[in-house]
Amino acid sequence: MADIFLSYSKSDYALALKLSAFLESEGWSVWWDRSLDAADHYRDEIMKQLVAARAVIAIWSPNSIRSDWVRAEAGRAKADGKLIPVKTPELTYADIPLPFGEMHTENVASTDLIRAAVVAQLAKPSAPLSPFWQVTSTFKYQVLTWVGIVGTSITIFSNLEGILFLSDLAKKVIIHWHEWTQAFWGWVFSLIKVEVEREYVPFISFTVFIVILVVGVNLSVRTGKTPGESQNATPLWGKFRIFVLGVLLYLGGLVLLIFVATAFAPANVYAQWALIFIFTICVPTSYQLYFLKERMWFFIASLLFLVMVGCLLVAPIVAQDTEVGAFLLVDVFFVFVFQIFWMAVMLLSPLQQLTRRLGFAVVGVLTLLLLSEISKLNLHQYVNPPKVSANFGVSPAS
Repeated sequence: MADIFLSYSKSDYALALKLSAFLESEGWSVWWDRSLDAADHYRDEIMKQLVAARAVIAIWSPNSIRSDWVRAEAGRAKADGKLIPVKTPELTYADIPLPFGEMHTENVASTDLIRAAVVAQLAKPSAPLSPFWQVTSTFKYQVLTWVGIVGTSITIFSNLEGILFLSDLAKKVIIHWHEWTQAFWGWVFSLIKVEVEREYVPFISFTVFIVILVVGVNLSVRTGKTPGESQNATPLWGKFRIFVLGVLLYLGGLVLLIFVATAFAPANVYAQWALIFIFTICVPTSYQLYFLKERMWFFIASLLFLVMVGCLLVAPIVAQDTEVGAFLLVDVFFVFVFQIFWMAVMLLSPLQQLTRRLGFAVVGVLTLLLLSEISKLNLHQYVNPPKVSANFGVSPAS
């Protein structure tokens, strides 16, 4: 079913077509009677679509104010609490039939205000939920988010083993974590006949847990359970199109840069890698800043993400715990995969909520490090009671 039902007069076809194209460009699905198939019974299909739509936009014009169909559709939508009325500029509130003239009505050309009204309407639950289901819905998305946070924290912490002096207890936890993740991903990829090397496991785990985190944050925001989301935010489908366009531009520019660098400076490998490094940082950053409005949150989230990826990539190299092939893996991951994954996380997420969750993941890593240091103090020896001799109170002579 469509997100938006469009009610209009046949004489205003061009106006409805323009408004429908704008709404679809924002990522929403729109139904109007142009969508009827030849075999559809138009009265039943219109009623079904009108009931199923999450928002109904009625276009009031000199033609539609005399249309019984538009009045009936608007009346049903108003009764269901999902009517968004718009009007042509020549109409006044007095021209709009009662009781619709009493509602706040935007001009049909005010696309920004219409977008905000649609986002606000679609953020409402489709039906009132009982308190039990409200708590259940909130809990399941929070669980999904915290699985991503905890998994990310443990994955990064376990990768710091080679450069930090950890306690024996922390080392045992890390050993078990490596064994569990290696066994799990080995089993998963064995289903498609692929063998996973040990060096790849932290990257796979990190990627999966970050994806779980992003999905949990998006679901929480879309269901209205996370406060602070902007009411005029770009729909998820619109964000996805921006991301796909950014990936294509990034990969196309990277291929062109590699071709130019190898053609004009074939002997200077360091210059080539310097150009590629600058490109992979500056171009995606500039592209995202052009589309993202929450720029402060973008910089904070990017910094947190960079710190985590740095721990994931650099720590094994510093610990000299990698083979030659892993160094190549780091280069390839940073140049190609990391930038695309970074763009996906930033562009497809509400940045304020994402930044808070990434901060929790970093705090989780620091907490694990603190617990490791505390466990070195062997504080449990002060908690255990002193041992009492078996012959306490008995005379040696006896």
